[in-house]
Amino acid sequence: MSSDSWRPPPRVIDVAVIGCGIVGLSVAFQLQRRGLSCLLIDPRGPAGDASHGNAGAVSVGNLMPQSMPGMLGPALRGLGDPLAPFKLDAGAWPHYAGWLWRFLRAGRAQQLPAIIDATQALNQGARGAWLDLAEAIGATDLVGHTGYLHVYSEDATFERAAGGRAHMQRHGVAFDVLDAAQLRALEPDLADFVRHGVLQRDSLFVREPGEFCRRLFNWLSARGADILIASARAIEREGAGYRVRTSGGDLHADQVVVAAGAWSGTLLQTFGLRLPLAAARGYHATYPRQDGGVRRPTLWAERYMVVSPMRSGVRVTGFKEMTAPGRPSRPALIHGLAPQARRLFPALAGEPASDWSGLRPCTPDSLPILDRVDDERIFIATGHGHLGLTQGPISGQLMARMMTGEVNAIALAPYRLARFGSYARH
Repeated sequence: MSSDSWRPPPRVIDVAVIGCGIVGLSVAFQLQRRGLSCLLIDPRGPAGDASHGNAGAVSVGNLMPQSMPGMLGPALRGLGDPLAPFKLDAGAWPHYAGWLWRFLRAGRAQQLPAIIDATQALNQGARGAWLDLAEAIGATDLVGHTGYLHVYSEDATFERAAGGRAHMQRHGVAFDVLDAAQLRALEPDLADFVRHGVLQRDSLFVREPGEFCRRLFNWLSARGADILIASARAIEREGAGYRVRTSGGDLHADQVVVAAGAWSGTLLQTFGLRLPLAAARGYHATYPRQDGGVRRPTLWAERYMVVSPMRSGVRVTGFKEMTAPGRPSRPALIHGLAPQARRLFPALAGEPASDWSGLRPCTPDSLPILDRVDDERIFIATGHGHLGLTQGPISGQLMARMMTGEVNAIALAPYRLARFGSYARH
């Protein structure tokens, strides 16, 4: 549906949802279940950014934050290595310099237990939320019960990850530690140099994340959601509700959900808020579909690269490039990394037929922002970083309960914007 053909709907809109990634769509799904009318707003339609191009893993065992004690030295040394996962877009330095300082502070040892507990509180409900959503919209064919495999080619890397395994065990995450022979039984085409593996048994695999979002988008539309393919530019108070100014015209809604990923911050500045978000670009390349080969999302820990057998082909994802919205991507990064997938799975045939990049909205402490603007009916659901796919549906449940006055099963304080103190207000 083009913005040129859109006209304001004849009825009052209960909720304008800005952002049609997995988070925004999950919020809209839960609100429509509760009888609220929704208008979905996004300039690129469903899954126009990170919700399309990720590795597809609903990784319920990924509890460790991105910032960790001792990570600064290796990250800086890796900047000169074209295959190292952490990259800096020098031209965007002013956009993320202050965020990096807060990111490093969030990784102090005394901060970690609370962050890990808050991550687990979301992840423990993620599997059930995903299965419920897939069943409701008739998309169970897109969700595989494969688990998520992490593999290690070096003993030292495996030993350094022991802390993460201890936290999984403490929180009751189901996982298996695999030796080389057990790995070959699970993934017969895995390269011989891989020495250790960890399988998160209860993690799911979304076989085409973009297609899942499109099905959810169409499901919502077929059941009454209005659609506006346009960019949201501002939110203003108007009467008892809000005027949302967009590139396709203005509209009025009683409530607004801001789930616009890396673009969320600009929409809330008029309400005196500053979101501590950084745009971290991820990349993928896609090999042709294969007969056999990799069977589940597989993370090579030393490369921080995931190989996933999507329906459209074998996807290779990698990199965390600190940048800013509107900055050009660097496809050469993924072109250099993609051949490493053949090292990990030597039987992988063909050459990458396509590449992609998209922006993840990242907070310094790796926890999302799930909150309400003080004294307003404006709600924030963004900042999920590398766990957006995992935590999207459970975030939708939590946000809908918050908006309708229901009691949430978990405390939402760890995800409030107030945790960033005075920085979040300007």
